[in-house]
Amino acid sequence: MCHIPFWFSKLQPNDTAYPRFKSRLAQTEVEHFYSVTNAERACCDSTTRSSTTRLGFALLLKTYQRLGYFVTSEQVPNAIVEHVAISIGETHDRENLQQYDVSQARRKHLSVVRQFLEVKPFGDDGKVLMRQTFAEAALTKEDVIDIINIGIETLVRHRYELPAFDTLVRGARAERVAANLALHMSIRDALGDTGRLFLDKLFIVGDNPRRVSPWNDVKQDTAKPTINGMRILLERYDQLTELAYHTHLLKPLPVVKIKQWALEGNSLDAASMVDMAAPKRYSVALALIRQRLAIVTDDLCNIFCKQMGRTLRSAEEALEKYLADNQEKTDEILRRFAALEVLLKSSQSADEQLKGVRQTVTARPDLCEFSRLHVEYGGKNECRFIWKFFKPRRSEMLRILRKLTLKSTSQDVSFERSLDFMLENSQRQGEWLTLKGKGETVLTSDDLVWIPEKWWKLVTGEARRDIALTRINPRQFEACVCLQMVRELKSGDLCVMGSDAYSDYRDELVPMNKCEHTRADYGEKVGLPVESVEFIKHIRAMLTEVAQQTDKSYLDNPYFKIIDGRPKLSRQDKKEKPPGFKQFDDALRRKLDNLGLSLLDVLTDTMRWIGWGKHFGPLSGHQGKLQDEDRRKILTVFAYGTGLGPTQIAKNIADVSARQVSFVDQRQITTEKLEAAICSTINGYNQFQLPRYWGDTKRAAADGTQWNLYENNLLSEKHIRYGGYGGIAYYHVSDTYIALFSHFIPCGVWEAVYILDGLIKNKSDIQPDTVHGDTQAQSAPVYGLAFLLGIKVMPRIRNWKDLKWFRPTAGEVYQHIDDLFTKDAIDWDVIACHLPDMLQVAQSIRAGRISPSTILRKLGTASRKNKLYFAFRELGRVVRTMFLLEYILISNLRVA
Repeated sequence: MCHIPFWFSKLQPNDTAYPRFKSRLAQTEVEHFYSVTNAERACCDSTTRSSTTRLGFALLLKTYQRLGYFVTSEQVPNAIVEHVAISIGETHDRENLQQYDVSQARRKHLSVVRQFLEVKPFGDDGKVLMRQTFAEAALTKEDVIDIINIGIETLVRHRYELPAFDTLVRGARAERVAANLALHMSIRDALGDTGRLFLDKLFIVGDNPRRVSPWNDVKQDTAKPTINGMRILLERYDQLTELAYHTHLLKPLPVVKIKQWALEGNSLDAASMVDMAAPKRYSVALALIRQRLAIVTDDLCNIFCKQMGRTLRSAEEALEKYLADNQEKTDEILRRFAALEVLLKSSQSADEQLKGVRQTVTARPDLCEFSRLHVEYGGKNECRFIWKFFKPRRSEMLRILRKLTLKSTSQDVSFERSLDFMLENSQRQGEWLTLKGKGETVLTSDDLVWIPEKWWKLVTGEARRDIALTRINPRQFEACVCLQMVRELKSGDLCVMGSDAYSDYRDELVPMNKCEHTRADYGEKVGLPVESVEFIKHIRAMLTEVAQQTDKSYLDNPYFKIIDGRPKLSRQDKKEKPPGFKQFDDALRRKLDNLGLSLLDVLTDTMRWIGWGKHFGPLSGHQGKLQDEDRRKILTVFAYGTGLGPTQIAKNIADVSARQVSFVDQRQITTEKLEAAICSTINGYNQFQLPRYWGDTKRAAADGTQWNLYENNLLSEKHIRYGGYGGIAYYHVSDTYIALFSHFIPCGVWEAVYILDGLIKNKSDIQPDTVHGDTQAQSAPVYGLAFLLGIKVMPRIRNWKDLKWFRPTAGEVYQHIDDLFTKDAIDWDVIACHLPDMLQVAQSIRAGRISPSTILRKLGTASRKNKLYFAFRELGRVVRTMFLLEYILISNLRVA
């Protein structure tokens, strides 16, 4: 059995903006903040008589200026006492200062200091201001730390002395409770008796044969994306839509409150909800229903996209099989064509040749039919087979589309009209359907311009696109619309009302007028001009400089050569290990093995040193009341971090049950709290000197590895490369060998979409500005967005020789490396035109309004309506060309 000590942790001043002395004071900081000025010295001389009171007064004055409240001399670090004493020409004596702390003179000096600094004591007026500030902040903030920080800022602005930290904590918590209670009561009253009775039924088991309450069903996760899974998900959507009848009452409330209540509701079972005060229970229930409905809406979109993806893959496989099965026909057609050539070149008469041609062509009617289909629909057109695989899932797919409220994000509503037309006429029978249809929507040829080339003949029956259409094939049209729907959702050209992942991302951006006011400051931070003309000049000059350097150093570069117009980059010599490395490595391993450290020891020690457990606590934000709280936090992290689980922990560790371990996980730990604890651990690690010798804190690497997950969830997919079902754990690891950020992403997605998230969401003291990755860690839009964020993407690129390299100007010619560059040119006008829009995206990301992956998912699909994609693509091509030139120019960039 293992026994773990525990410590009690609570909110500390260093968790907030409450001023305090630093544990380590730089001499420059001491001189800047604690040097006594002439005016202060004059005030000191006129107020005090003895040397001790003189030093004590000076310390009161200088420490208040820095802290905003008075402290005793024993709380002041020696470095400050010594510096203040030197500033006024006195010697410091700690014993005399201790007597001064309890003297009548000090009490008089407090009033003098307040008068000199023009500040007010924290009296009744200050208490009223604090309570008012906390009450207003509690309406929009949920975290006590945020409420306290706002209170501190307000008191300082109104020239009030700051009270004791515990006073702020008690006041903030009391006002938060009062504000939440008022909100809960307003919702309770607005529900009425009928609404309250409706929600109370959620927590009653009733006649359910499964012996679970409807509340349990509300919290269920989505199953795997099968056809049956779609049916179950549609039923859940209908159930939640019915339950969401009263969620409009939450609209006036701050989003942070709704998210907090939903978080609490998700962690509580029906019995715990019943034990909760009724007004709060109704608020929590509505918040969770609203959140779950948004999640299910997202899941409907995701399962729709996955099912259409499977349909497309099945069609591609059918096409491959079709081509393989008909290879004999293809060969026979080629043989007959060759025979016709021989026949036409023969000396036979024209009549005999015509007879031979007719016989060759008509002898095999199946070849004629095969050739006709090949010409009409394309030999390698998988769209011909999509309807076959779309038909079994058609009913559920159309049901999903009817449930969702879809809206175009641009002025082009042609696809939106086509979608409405398709749903209105989905019950129509017959091979052809006129564009007038039988519903309210009437289509024109202009509404069908979005139809891809591969689909045109299948949908319209026409080979040309410049004719006036009158009819379409309804079945092919349905399959085409559903497949195009996936592209529209992924590119952001279509948004889903009530969704989170598929909402209109533009609503999350910082408003353009605010961006314009802060654009110059943002440009200074990232080192880029923000005016279009100057920006184009800047990046052109950067590309010109690196291209000229690469050209000039070509003859001196022993690794890079261009042979017959193709670039060739030789491998560098492998760096040998230094002498004695093996002996040192063996000795270090033996030493570590002899220490006999366990993971529990590590968790216990780090809890004592850095207190990462302080980030875990009740989801309600109230003070924790658990016994052995820190001990249980350590055991919970150990149980879930190692994958052992609470049951195994309870079997092997004394005085703890599986319920106690799982309780902490469910009631006190969230993703945000876990990331905060990780951040504290990273910051503690960063204080060590040794990792500085291992690498540079300004660099990080990103890569993913497959983790097995249980199959019955929407994230789990079969990975082609790794095999098995699971997801991708995507890590960002610092060059100093500590993981900065990690999250799960689905199999099959392009990892470059998520490469910037780890740097933007990383809140630790280690802040890299360069990220390395593999081939999947890059794309043109990623290069462009990273450049505007001040991040350098440096991936390992497979097939780099086949990429297009672009010149700064069309007429630029290079003596040695001219063969590298394509004849295509960068569209500088697109970059200049959309630079304000691109900067708006970058500023919004830096402001935390939207994540890079959200934007990059929209930029991952080329769309004629998404002009921002083309702007980021062009900028990314410039940045990628610069990186490739540096890659062959600087040998260190190619060192593994």
